[in-house]
Amino acid sequence: MTTTNDAPAPEPVYPKVRLDFYEAAILLTRFEDGRVTTYPVSIHDVAQACAGVEMSTGLLPANTLFWKRQGDTTTLAIAVPAQRWQVQLANGAGYRLPLPPFIFAGSGTFYYAYAVKQRPRHRFTHLWHMPCPNVHPNGRICPGNAPFPACSAETIGQALRLFLEGSRFNGDLALGKCQAYPNDVRRLWQELDGRKRFPLPQLVPLNATLQDLLG
Repeated sequence: MTTTNDAPAPEPVYPKVRLDFYEAAILLTRFEDGRVTTYPVSIHDVAQACAGVEMSTGLLPANTLFWKRQGDTTTLAIAVPAQRWQVQLANGAGYRLPLPPFIFAGSGTFYYAYAVKQRPRHRFTHLWHMPCPNVHPNGRICPGNAPFPACSAETIGQALRLFLEGSRFNGDLALGKCQAYPNDVRRLWQELDGRKRFPLPQLVPLNATLQDLLG
């Protein structure tokens, strides 16, 4: 037995305006009342039209260093002051650990951490390796099984706490993160447990500045 569907077919949906970028020209196509009209436009006209599009960051978190957005990806960096954090190792040991000031940055679901000696005041501020395991030499944090949220003004604080106080640090990427124990920064953590300040001479320089993060 066969059946028929008497429901009318949905009408095709067309955009109102479309821009096509070619190597030698930009074409604008309008879809109006069933008619399609295409004609060339200049890059200056496109730029002027886009200049009127409003974009707002909304409320940004305290100590924001920079914000940018490309497509659906938000990139945001904050300056985190020197303070003590309750960190935990994979073997169950826990430390009340002082850490230096650092930059915490997110882009999409990727996050980065870089130590600094004071709050950045210019784009040529030198960066130092974050004195933590589970951070790649380029500063990118290894997420492990942690459910890091997509970066935004509302979620970067959550991601920061997840990185330091919601993770269990192991020996991965523990090399080259401090001067006294170049083979395993966790040995420095054990010495610093309960102290008030991180000893800045222990930082290992990174061949980069804040300018490299700004792109």
